[in-house]
Amino acid sequence: MENSKLLPGEKYFQEVRTTTFRKEEYYYIHTGIIDEEGEMWTTTEMDEANIFQVYNQYRVKHGIPFPDEISGIREHYGLSAAKMSQILGFGINQYRMYEDGEVPSVSNARTIIAAGEKDVFMSFVEASKSEMSAQEYLRVKKKVEAADGDYKSTVQPSEYSGYRSLSADKVASVVRLIISTVGSTFVTKMNKLLFYADFIHYKKHGYGITGITYKALPFGPVPELWGTLYSSLPGIDMEEFVYPSGQSGIKLEATGTADNILNESELNTIHRVCALFSNMSAGEISQTSHLEKGWIENIDSRSAISYQHAFTLNFD
Repeated sequence: MENSKLLPGEKYFQEVRTTTFRKEEYYYIHTGIIDEEGEMWTTTEMDEANIFQVYNQYRVKHGIPFPDEISGIREHYGLSAAKMSQILGFGINQYRMYEDGEVPSVSNARTIIAAGEKDVFMSFVEASKSEMSAQEYLRVKKKVEAADGDYKSTVQPSEYSGYRSLSADKVASVVRLIISTVGSTFVTKMNKLLFYADFIHYKKHGYGITGITYKALPFGPVPELWGTLYSSLPGIDMEEFVYPSGQSGIKLEATGTADNILNESELNTIHRVCALFSNMSAGEISQTSHLEKGWIENIDSRSAISYQHAFTLNFD
């Protein structure tokens, strides 16, 4: 699964295993490497993908917010992670650790969720007033008062969104990077490139990139409400292209520039996907996606494809 090549006699393997997390047992798809003598081991990347499958289930079961939601609440008020920790009574670096993937305790999770309500969070600010200078207190209070109501997550993270919150800015960054790498791209092909980027990243890291939900449709996996999605992307234009034959398609073009908000693993995955599929036509990549088990098992009902199908992909 990693870019490094296997040594002779080594191969990747996957198997269903159970593990205990906070005194509860969970099933997950364990990925590792095995050699011809039967010795098994994992890489740091594989460990991440394995454990995040467990974390995802625990969060869903206990109603614990995901990292996107945790950072979204902080960004809603325009405060630093250190200041959020201080106001909520956590350890000095705890809020940042939660944003980076550490799973909060149930009690801390409920505190974070409550902080999404503006009035409740203001009460936390008032309660921590004595821990701030007068100037700092007034600055924080002003920022919270300026926030636009309560924090609202766009889509609840689930196995159908790669356990990410849908972000138009994140989708735009991925689309912009793909266009800058392979050139202007028709929607039909972009749908598949996004699908493979999200699902390969989930396979390697235990969570997707964009938060997009994909449905199995006749031409392959397609983002849910793709027309609305693409038309809402900042810095991305949709242009109708008409061929001499009279057939037409919708081409995506990047306009202007924007700050990169993708992390290293996301960038690497997108470059990998572009390398795999850049030379394929829209029709060829559609036919390739028809070989994926996630599409095959959902096309009859045209339903959403679970990201757990990432472990059945024909590509790494």
